[in-house]
Amino acid sequence: MSKNNKKKRRSDLKNGGILLEELIASFDGKTNPIRCFSSDQILKATDNFSESRIISSWGYFIWYKGVIEEIPVSIKKWSSQNLSSFTEAYRDISVSSQMSGHKNALKLIGCCLEFDLPALICEYTEHGPLNRDGGLASGEVLPWKVRLKIAKEIASSVTYLHTAFPETIIHRNINPTNIFIDENWTAKLSDFWFCVAIPEGELYVEDDVKGVIGFVDPDYYWTMKVTEKVDIYSFGVVMLVLLSGRAAVFNGPDEAPMSLNDHVSEVMEKAVESGLMEFL
Repeated sequence: MSKNNKKKRRSDLKNGGILLEELIASFDGKTNPIRCFSSDQILKATDNFSESRIISSWGYFIWYKGVIEEIPVSIKKWSSQNLSSFTEAYRDISVSSQMSGHKNALKLIGCCLEFDLPALICEYTEHGPLNRDGGLASGEVLPWKVRLKIAKEIASSVTYLHTAFPETIIHRNINPTNIFIDENWTAKLSDFWFCVAIPEGELYVEDDVKGVIGFVDPDYYWTMKVTEKVDIYSFGVVMLVLLSGRAAVFNGPDEAPMSLNDHVSEVMEKAVESGLMEFL
């Protein structure tokens, strides 16, 4: 056996064991079937992770477009340099496998355990993930009808995540870049790596603050208590992004970073002062 094959074998065994532990811890070992792909299949599907195949990139991982068995897929490759994402990579697979039955969650097809960190193989979506402004990566602005459809469908996905399992699962990272759009303009929630479960009978768990600036619930930020409100707050910001076409944090009039929440509050206050709200 060559050195390369030995390394693949070691990674496969190590990652497989850790994934099994994550599945048992999260869902008592109950999971949908997860197909395992070889690293050779993934490298061939992505032309050795060619830059021309990149769908989106967010630091911890890169999404690639690939083709496996003549079927287009989305492949998520974690950066082995980000060792802090070690545990989260397995949680991503675990929760994704459970959410795959919901039409508004990005369907997990399988994974590859032969890399330093496991790669996820998911369904391919024609329009990819939304950008920070709630539009398409191409910069195309979505029609009102589509924006409202996206909001409704992601609300359904989050509700399912919170209620469909024995323990309430909190996403903690709901933002536009984690929402994929297929050819029918159906919204798919993805990236479940920050998920944490609240045990039955408990109202919250305490954990380090995770999430994207602008989408983090202030109460969670100060108390480190994870409740359902964490996702509700983030979803509310997503709604503002979809309605306004602005990122959660953008450059204000003086080029200083400004929170979309603060901006909306200012607009509302001015409307009240001018009597516009009373008129409406």
